[in-house]
Amino acid sequence: MTLAASLTIDPSEANTAERFVAICRLINRGDEGVSVNVAPLSSPSLALEIRDISGSPVLLPPPPVPPATAPIERLDAGQERVAEFAGFLPSWTEPGVYRARCRYVSGPDEPTFSDWVSFRLTSR
Repeated sequence: MTLAASLTIDPSEANTAERFVAICRLINRGDEGVSVNVAPLSSPSLALEIRDISGSPVLLPPPPVPPATAPIERLDAGQERVAEFAGFLPSWTEPGVYRARCRYVSGPDEPTFSDWVSFRLTSR
């Protein structure tokens, strides 16, 4: 499977955690279609890895209970699946600089990660 991930966070600086929106993209960079389990993109706690300035993880609320049958989607060559998470940062998060990346982990395959993206929370 030739998947790539990307992440954007808008805005890059905000005075409340609720203003941030994370957009994860899972892109099929291969020449053939692939089937992907989209459950790992259903919740910020599954799709995002967030760290504070010291590298400590930011813990997110637990994800919802997964469905009995894995939601599988087909991504043809060049297609992408987008997951948007408005207000993904918990309201109790302390002001500071953070970095996040999109992660896609489904089964025993190697995980797919985006590059790290930095953002700043200026107050609570």
